[in-house]
Amino acid sequence: MMLKQIEDYIDRYPGRIFLLFILLALPAFLINLGLLPLFADEPTRSNVALEMILSKNYAVPTIAGDYYYNKPPVYNWILASLYLLFGSYSEFITRLPAVIPMLLFAVTIYISVSYFIKDKRIAMLSGLFFLVNGRMLLYDSMLGHIDIFYSWLTFISFMSILYFYQKKLWFMLFFVSYLITSITFLSKGLPSIVFQGFTLIAFLTYTRNFKKLFSWQHIVSGLLCLLIIGAYFYNYSRFNANLEGYFSTIWDQSSQRTAIRTGFWYSIKHIISFPFEHIVHLLPASLLLVFCLNKNFIQGIRKNEFLLFCSVTFLANIWVYWLSPETRPRYLLMLYPFLFIIWSHAYYTYKDKYPKLNRVFEKTLLIIAVLVTLAVCAPLFIGMNAYVSALPIKVFTVFIGCALFTYLIFNFERHQLLAFVGLLIMVRLAFSFFVLPHRFQNNEGQYYKTASVEMAKISKGSTFYFYHFDPPVYSIPFYHRLVFYIERERMNIIQTTEADTKPGYYLTFDRDLNNPQAVLVKTYENNLKLFKVK
Repeated sequence: MMLKQIEDYIDRYPGRIFLLFILLALPAFLINLGLLPLFADEPTRSNVALEMILSKNYAVPTIAGDYYYNKPPVYNWILASLYLLFGSYSEFITRLPAVIPMLLFAVTIYISVSYFIKDKRIAMLSGLFFLVNGRMLLYDSMLGHIDIFYSWLTFISFMSILYFYQKKLWFMLFFVSYLITSITFLSKGLPSIVFQGFTLIAFLTYTRNFKKLFSWQHIVSGLLCLLIIGAYFYNYSRFNANLEGYFSTIWDQSSQRTAIRTGFWYSIKHIISFPFEHIVHLLPASLLLVFCLNKNFIQGIRKNEFLLFCSVTFLANIWVYWLSPETRPRYLLMLYPFLFIIWSHAYYTYKDKYPKLNRVFEKTLLIIAVLVTLAVCAPLFIGMNAYVSALPIKVFTVFIGCALFTYLIFNFERHQLLAFVGLLIMVRLAFSFFVLPHRFQNNEGQYYKTASVEMAKISKGSTFYFYHFDPPVYSIPFYHRLVFYIERERMNIIQTTEADTKPGYYLTFDRDLNNPQAVLVKTYENNLKLFKVK
């Protein structure tokens, strides 16, 4: 009887249940968020933000004092603002601009679906799947990358197009979407123009409003976008006249992952594997694909204006990445919600039409839930007590949470999948409790963080140089990590140099100094050497 009341409550107040899941996700995603040293692209973002603060110049991105052209600065402004607001340059703060937009993105999906199709079950499931798909659950949510923030803004732009179209407010449709495009361009560059262009062309074509591309509303809004972007670059040119280098680098960043750069057979392999790879990334949400096999699935999409918009927008943009062999899953975060929405709609629309399939699906969820519940006890028996504090309490907490949601999966009649989402949030909590400390214990990045801090302390009060600093592309994250930790400890911008005669400390990466007066202070792993010149 109580379980029926719980399910009835979910039906009556889906918004409250969604908020409850968001609150439940907070500790799961925030615990130990700052534990690991920065890695991948994180040091690049943090370096630019830190040097803006140190130089008091927020117009010109730099790393180690050299101009940084790969990305415009909006995301760095946000990160720098958080550094200043909290008075901390920690890994935790560095990753907040990814985690906060992730939660806001889920809320945006819920609000959008609730508004456009009025089915809050679909809204709730779609929003939550953004948090608990495999890619987000175990990777992107713990990295201070630009992509979640960027994708969130891009998704808002998509939604604004349909919203103002339904209200027949053409100027607002173009104005708002181009305003957001100007912000996203100043965050990541040319992909924003691609998203805006392909989405508008596809949308206006299938709604038979193609002539609106030549309307004053579109032209004025496009010019406003160019004006905002141009104003930034004009101000930038006051400090660095090399706009050609800036633009060519932005272009190169957008084109370097295309088939032109990677070769024919590599591209063919990517094209074939692309859909299967992303089905794996989006598990368990992609399991709902089985409910899209209904013969009325396509017709149902065509009859629903919002689902048709989601499908057209997805197809208008996905091909760019499908044909780009070096595409990374995080580049598609603004498109994944369309799949979650369509799959969730198919699940709630057709599951009762396939009772046998649905029973198999629900039993599969239950089997997975039972196995997960048993598996979370494993940390008690594999020696994790050496580096996980209060291990029994943490295991007990996760076990009780998993057991509760498994019980609900077994006993619910209508909301088994929602209970499974709750189980996945418990999985993320277990990941934060146990996997992140394990990675910290076995992470070589901690050695280089410690080494960087040591070099910074040794050299405080003297000038610090990176000698012949020109790393290959694949090694840039490693070197940027060194830059960040040294600068964070010293709180001044280090310099790169090809001369070795000036007094100060020199960090070399693959060579010794030619100066016979140079004294080797210490050698570190990976052929790093710290010299001093008096």
